[in-house]
Amino acid sequence: METAGLGLIALGLALYFVDLDFDLEIPYGDLPGVAGGICVVVGAFLLFDDWRIGAGALVAAAALVAARVVVKSRVAHYPTQTQQLLNETGYTTTVLEPKGSVQMPSGSWSAVSASGEQIEQGAEVIVMEVDGLTLKVVKADEVGE
Repeated sequence: METAGLGLIALGLALYFVDLDFDLEIPYGDLPGVAGGICVVVGAFLLFDDWRIGAGALVAAAALVAARVVVKSRVAHYPTQTQQLLNETGYTTTVLEPKGSVQMPSGSWSAVSASGEQIEQGAEVIVMEVDGLTLKVVKADEVGE
């Protein structure tokens, strides 16, 4: 029983740190870390006959999993709405001379022509830069040139 307990704890820690070190871009990407926590808890109960020690191991494993969640949430990079607009396509709702408005999938935005040249109303544009709440755009047909 002790060997199985030690093996499960070792496997659990390995799964835990693999998930923490490698940000897995897979469906259910947190599964290795959660499975690691479960392995540590089950291994601790197999390793120790006294239920009080097993309960202590359960608390320690819960703290380990909680610490993992906190660390992963702090290092996660969630793009802001404006960052998601980069390279998005929209349409001008007014003439950009060089300032005006564009309609993006997320709504209407103030925009300025990145080249400083006039862009006609209804033209397809691509966001090249975000400056505060103003989008710097270019005509979509100019990007490939």
